[in-house]
Amino acid sequence: MTGTPSDPALRFEILGDVRALRGAEEVDLGPAKQRAVLAVLLLHAGHPVPTHQIVDAVWGDEPPENGANVVQKYVAGLRRVLEPERSPRSPGELIALANGGYVLRVEAGALDADRFQAGLAQATAERKAGQLAEAADTLRRSLGLWQGEALAGLTGPAFDSARNRLTDARATAWEKWADIELARGNHTGLMPDLVRLVEQFPLREGLRAQLMIALHQGGRQAEALAAFRDARAYFLEEFGVEPGERMQETHRRILRGEPFYSEPVDPWADSDDIPAPRASPENARPVAPAAVAAPQNYVQQYVPPDVTEVVPDRRPAPAPARFPIGAAAWGLAPPSPPAYAPPRKRFPVGEVIVAALLPIIICSFGSWIYFVYAGIRRQERRQFLAAVGYAGLFVVGVLLAASNPSPVDSPDLNPTEWMAFLLFAAVAVASAVHGAVLASHPGDSPRSRNLRDQARQFATFDPERARSLGIGRPDLMRAFDDGGLVDVNHVPGNELARLPGISSEQAHGIVIDRLNRGPYGQPEDLVIRGVLPMRAVNRLASRLICLPVAQHGTPPGGWPSTYPSARYG
Repeated sequence: MTGTPSDPALRFEILGDVRALRGAEEVDLGPAKQRAVLAVLLLHAGHPVPTHQIVDAVWGDEPPENGANVVQKYVAGLRRVLEPERSPRSPGELIALANGGYVLRVEAGALDADRFQAGLAQATAERKAGQLAEAADTLRRSLGLWQGEALAGLTGPAFDSARNRLTDARATAWEKWADIELARGNHTGLMPDLVRLVEQFPLREGLRAQLMIALHQGGRQAEALAAFRDARAYFLEEFGVEPGERMQETHRRILRGEPFYSEPVDPWADSDDIPAPRASPENARPVAPAAVAAPQNYVQQYVPPDVTEVVPDRRPAPAPARFPIGAAAWGLAPPSPPAYAPPRKRFPVGEVIVAALLPIIICSFGSWIYFVYAGIRRQERRQFLAAVGYAGLFVVGVLLAASNPSPVDSPDLNPTEWMAFLLFAAVAVASAVHGAVLASHPGDSPRSRNLRDQARQFATFDPERARSLGIGRPDLMRAFDDGGLVDVNHVPGNELARLPGISSEQAHGIVIDRLNRGPYGQPEDLVIRGVLPMRAVNRLASRLICLPVAQHGTPPGGWPSTYPSARYG
């Protein structure tokens, strides 16, 4: 890192807007693309980032003609503002060349995301040592580093993936903080924060369960049960699934009037996430009075009851789920009868008629109208290009007709006017046929994109249930509409070959690669492993997902689950 005793060291922020600060003064990072280049380097701080990877992350499907030179220009701009004392001809110390790319050298603690992760590690150590007050304070200070949405204003698959990972870590930190506060008995002061957090992270069932416990511990059992009903309605309406086992177990314990965080247990045991085992009378050892009085040795923690306990189920018998034979053995059977069935796709008769008749009714003048609509609805640039092409041909016909008009009293058309007339007819017929074919094959839609976003969020927070429900598996009979997601870790090759831009050979290569080298952690791994080109992955990024493979048993799709669980994209 550059910087002298008279020059405060640089600090960087990505937990909000991407910023650089020298002391208390913010550094002007220049244009938006230059700021995005810095964000890519910060996400890989201390590691070389190839130039093509920077281009793909910043420009996506529309890279500049000479991407390497453009990146070099923006890196030079960053060096000027971040290292103003450096000579223009001297090599950069902060941003250096490395292996056909660039590496950003950041001092320890200079990046807010690193300080956030360090704070989580420190809080974990304090929590395991029984220092609950210190752990809670450390978590709140770490969460205070967030200034809004991570990487705010940056779009693209690379930034979206990083933003999801950071947001997931933020939600996990809030859950740990709430768990500590509940263990300390601070349920009353915790309720407003939990209400806000449930609104901010509606898919985190842990926060919803903690809100139920806080209300229950505060003597507000009716409100705790109402919170479960609201959560159940949300998950059924949005995803067609019941709440997870944690919320259902919390609900059952509230119905039975059982207390939470009421038994002395070993503080946090040896794991950061797994509750300590319930203390049993036969293996419990006498505890000295002094040890009982020491708060750092024993904490109050919620221990779920034995999972073998039978709870009477008075609900009506579930209807048979629409899953293939053997789905239960694959872990695909839902915990309750599906409350949502995806609508049947109907042939868009009305849209086909409008697309076919519009150019003919208004004599080729409106040949471009439907394609503008299709481009906006499907977010496909090629539809706008088609609209421009048909509009251009119509203008050419008008110019032809106006270039050599026949006399007013002449009953016949001259050859130029005949050419214009034939061009109008050809444009009308071609655009009518083209529009009808396009309308008969519905593409992407706002509803499908919204469903994919919801399913992707659900899979981010609960990948095991997402896998069991068949998210990203168009080859299975499912009661869950995921908007057309495709899970490259589990879907068979014939479904991969249906994706636009993927040949049968490439689909076969994906299946062979994941069998030989393990599952994919994110769609970009397809490029890293050389299975697909970056352009194809960027084009399909909104439809691809990488769910982790089950640790045991046979995953959906039938191939052996012998690989460790991977990250998901």
